[in-house]
Amino acid sequence: MIYKKILDTLVYPFSHNARNRVRARKNNIKLFMTLVIKDEQDIIEQNIRFHHAMGVDGFIVTTHNCTDKTNAILEKLKKEGFIIEIINETTPDHKHKIWVNYMVNMALKKYGANWVINADADEFYYSQSLDLKKSIANELSGKTNVLWVDSLFLFPDDRPDFLNCPYFVTNPFTKFKAQELKIDTDPLFEDFIGSQGCTKVIHKTHGFKSVVDGNHDVCMHHRIKHQSADIRLYHYHIRNYNGWEKKVKRWQKSIFLLPDGQGDHMKHMVKLFESGQLRKEYDKKFGKKMRDFLIEQGVVSRDLSVSDFMRNKGIKC
Repeated sequence: MIYKKILDTLVYPFSHNARNRVRARKNNIKLFMTLVIKDEQDIIEQNIRFHHAMGVDGFIVTTHNCTDKTNAILEKLKKEGFIIEIINETTPDHKHKIWVNYMVNMALKKYGANWVINADADEFYYSQSLDLKKSIANELSGKTNVLWVDSLFLFPDDRPDFLNCPYFVTNPFTKFKAQELKIDTDPLFEDFIGSQGCTKVIHKTHGFKSVVDGNHDVCMHHRIKHQSADIRLYHYHIRNYNGWEKKVKRWQKSIFLLPDGQGDHMKHMVKLFESGQLRKEYDKKFGKKMRDFLIEQGVVSRDLSVSDFMRNKGIKC
């Protein structure tokens, strides 16, 4: 082993030194995840176990008036040592930005975290190195303090065990291509097949000022931001029809709190639900006919990265 190390140093001096630098940076990273959760019993345990296996050191969670089994699942995970803090909010309105800012500052000041991922329960951050801290360490060129990633949206096949669904939007249409093919590009569908995507960020806690609502960006002192080459975000926003209908019903109860110009796609889905057209719309946009067409066009393809990793780690999916 000693001779191999010497040989590696002689033959690959730069890669050897680079590996040592990455290892040192990784060892200096304390990575936390914040989550704002509302009735996510079907996915939250898998989310936390997945990210812990990917290298997240601790979780701070804010719940908002949960009515299902989410709180019991979170308490179990806290007893097991995964979750560090649970904050229960009971206000009628959703104060996402305020809650996330509070959790980020707690992660820094109370627990010494120096990097943080602000996630939703349906977002799975996958490191191609199978270690999020190693991925972050690999990409710390210069004074980078923000990494951004694009979402790969699940294209649901309406199964109850949606984490085993293999279909994702891996090569989105450009907008002009969708228009040329006369593909419906309303706000709901555009995020899934359109080229603008849905970006999220991973950031340092030092220099943090505030998140942008939805965790799509972050305000930092002296922000230096670049795209991650090693981390992919698998987004299970629409998991199956039943889950989608439950989400739209939740929107129905709070949509009136949103000002004009915000949440237009949510308002549109609520109108479809109230008129009895939600299932028809779902089948049109996410049925087998559309999926087969998008596979043929190269927009949707099979990707089992998340489910394969979970099975390898013994996490039920």
